[in-house]
Amino acid sequence: MKKLYYGCEEFRKDCKKLANEVGEFNSEVIVAIARGGFSLAHILAEILNIREVYSINSIGYEGERKLDFVKVYNTPLIEQGKKVLVVDDIADSGETLKEVVKNLKEKNPTCTFKTATIFYKKSSVFQPDFKLREAREWIEFFWSGD
Repeated sequence: MKKLYYGCEEFRKDCKKLANEVGEFNSEVIVAIARGGFSLAHILAEILNIREVYSINSIGYEGERKLDFVKVYNTPLIEQGKKVLVVDDIADSGETLKEVVKNLKEKNPTCTFKTATIFYKKSSVFQPDFKLREAREWIEFFWSGD
């Protein structure tokens, strides 16, 4: 499988670009999809000066193998009426984002949700509201530890 290495400097530049785009939403809360969304959530929170940052857990992959289902757990309860930005590194199949947003809306029905990723695939069943780069191969993120 062909892989694209995504480095730290590219990430830093992309975070600034993404922050400019998501700034129009005026997010009050960021929810990171663990684990891929952690780095993005941290940087966006710093740039946008958002102190309310949560995480939500999901399992949809084992390594590079996609599972038949997405399990979502540890859903945060957010103050009513907040504008929430849900972030992840990539919208690959889109199943994770779809299930996470569905879960968040069920538990926090008065909040408004938007999504942001660095990478997305055109074939994703869930397209993020804000996205930067189309993924045409497997992305090897600098934080993946390999």
